[in-house]
Amino acid sequence: MPVRLRGAFREGATLSTACTYVGPRSRYANPFTAGARSPLGPPMDAAESVDLFTATLRGPVGRHYAARFARTLRGLDLMCACPLDAPCHADVLLRRANEPGDGTAPRTTDLLEGPR
Repeated sequence: MPVRLRGAFREGATLSTACTYVGPRSRYANPFTAGARSPLGPPMDAAESVDLFTATLRGPVGRHYAARFARTLRGLDLMCACPLDAPCHADVLLRRANEPGDGTAPRTTDLLEGPR
């Protein structure tokens, strides 16, 4: 089963073909970062930024990207700059990419609002 690894962007160029960097400055980066102001005002913590990323992937446009990410990332280890003991959007991508099916069929949870 693929896992999340910790590493920086500069290490992404040296990864094996079985691992993809998904952290900041990658096409898979979470646009919602811990410490940034949330849509409701106060700065977000790591869990809130991951929850917002998850909710975005469930939206009408996000589902398209989630399915594409799932097909591309299936079976790969994912590397991000987040500490391994903190919430990270790479965990969301790992779940989506490695769940049964091809990632294109709508899931019941796609119809729900907010994070799981």
